[in-house]
Amino acid sequence: MEEDSTELSRAVRSALSHLYDNAYLQTHPLTLRWAAGSHSDRLSQAQELRRTLLDCIERLRPHAAARGDAARVYAVLTYRCIDGLTIEEIEQKLGLSRRQVYREFTKGIDAVAEQLLDLLEARGAMTQPTPGETTSVASRRELAEVELERLTKAAQLDAVLLPAVVEGVCRLLDARLQQRGMAVDIALPGSVPPVLADRTLLRQALLNLLSYGLDVLPDGATLQVSAGEAEGVVRVTVRRKPGATAPPGGNAIPPQRREGVALQVAQALIAAQNGRLVLQEAAGDWSAEIALPTAQTPTILLIDDNQALVDLFQRYLAGHRLVVQGATSGEAALAQVRQATPQAIVLDVMMPHQDGWEVLQALRQEPACATVPIIVCSVLREHDLALSLGANDTLVKPVSQPALLDVLRRWLGTLHPVE
Repeated sequence: MEEDSTELSRAVRSALSHLYDNAYLQTHPLTLRWAAGSHSDRLSQAQELRRTLLDCIERLRPHAAARGDAARVYAVLTYRCIDGLTIEEIEQKLGLSRRQVYREFTKGIDAVAEQLLDLLEARGAMTQPTPGETTSVASRRELAEVELERLTKAAQLDAVLLPAVVEGVCRLLDARLQQRGMAVDIALPGSVPPVLADRTLLRQALLNLLSYGLDVLPDGATLQVSAGEAEGVVRVTVRRKPGATAPPGGNAIPPQRREGVALQVAQALIAAQNGRLVLQEAAGDWSAEIALPTAQTPTILLIDDNQALVDLFQRYLAGHRLVVQGATSGEAALAQVRQATPQAIVLDVMMPHQDGWEVLQALRQEPACATVPIIVCSVLREHDLALSLGANDTLVKPVSQPALLDVLRRWLGTLHPVE
């Protein structure tokens, strides 16, 4: 029988709208269809469908340098279904009209439905489990390891704002919190710097960690999320809030506990971001600490004898979290890089006393600049010469704002807007 794509898209839309509502997903038609022939419990079936839908969304993730329709579709779908943002919030973040947001969201839903249809057909062709067979903890761990390998290979580390990620995860858990009479107290000071992480992996790790906390703590408990920074490391602490007690009639023991797979996944995801997750658990108490490196605000060093160009580039980049510093000579530039290494250098060629080619060679002899991207910026079109002398890229004057942003994205990755 030919699949009704419209009906499937409608089912996918409703499932994604309640992605973290276990009670809703357990009786959803997609869960029943996906779990056909499975003898695992309804909660496990709902969790498996959720993982599958998240995987479908992640497969839509475009290449880091990609722009256009694919990037917009993925961004809208992620913000709406995973981060739980409203349509209005997505409009503001992406600078799109409401009509555009809905159009991209519909494209994303259809793309997920198309993937799910292929998976359902492949699943139907597989041998069904024998009666009485259940999904073991060991098999779930094996599946988790496969998914972790796929996710960590695609990790892209960038500056990530912790408050936005934590708040988004808590919105996703709101239904579960209400069911259990629990709450999350987010106590993140404004001074906490961005962390160097993959936003998707960090969100998944926090979601697994907080979900585990909800499972092991009694009804009415409050989880507290706090953070602090020291010596270039941000430490995020998740623990039961001191003094919070369960309401009368609340369960002393939560209705279900996980087998540890969620924690293993969270630890692996954090490790893939050069971080560490440490768990401490005792009777009636539980805490976890995540340590992640901070993300420095990238500094761009512009070497040009024309101060007006420095001012122009600062205006071009004013909407992004970047620092633009200027040096009007090679000697001044070398002094600056010896004090603090920039993340990229834009170098003019036609300068008095010492031209850009000499400065380029001098910079490459500095140990701190051995791997720093150097972009030669000149009215001359000498791309091949610039590369042969050690530059990474070129810009042709006069430089437009899009051209400057494009070349910086090539070497620095995502340029984050000023919040």
